[in-house]
Amino acid sequence: MANQRTSKPRTIFKLVETAVFVVSGFHIFLGILSVCLGVISSFKAEVWLAHSVSPIWSGGFFSITGILGIWCARRKSSYVIMSFTAFSVVSMVVAVVSIQLLRVGLVNHTTDGHTFQKEKKDILIYVSLAAAGTEILVCMASVVLSYRIAKVAKEEHSKQRDGMFYVKVLGQKDIVVVTKPVDDHDELTAV
Repeated sequence: MANQRTSKPRTIFKLVETAVFVVSGFHIFLGILSVCLGVISSFKAEVWLAHSVSPIWSGGFFSITGILGIWCARRKSSYVIMSFTAFSVVSMVVAVVSIQLLRVGLVNHTTDGHTFQKEKKDILIYVSLAAAGTEILVCMASVVLSYRIAKVAKEEHSKQRDGMFYVKVLGQKDIVVVTKPVDDHDELTAV
């Protein structure tokens, strides 16, 4: 019975850990893709504008978030988990700003304040928009997974702390220190 109780949280923990690794891989992939698109776009541009270089700096944030996610899944400390959560939120904001800057590259502005859609479509802008939009969805998943991994890490940490020894009261004067896991039918008091 004790093996069933310990195996269920273990499999949940492994699932959450694997999900964090997968989501972190998506962060890193989208970050590298965005940086490559930004570099190609800035080489093609006659004049560097915000929409041509925004994928470069946003891709940097996406990659850092992915690296923190991998570190979070391996280390499971509260500071790394909080950093992963914070960078996920920051990456989401960066992706929104990047989308707004990329939208500027789809239109031409006149001196009298009017805008019109460019005749020549730049496929790099559309791919960058898709990457930034996908990053927003990945960031939302990261925030949820960082909550889950924090919860699982807390449970695992408390089991390690509580799992060292227990005091078993047998009678009014008989006290035994037990170093095995707690069974449901044992009346134990954790020390």
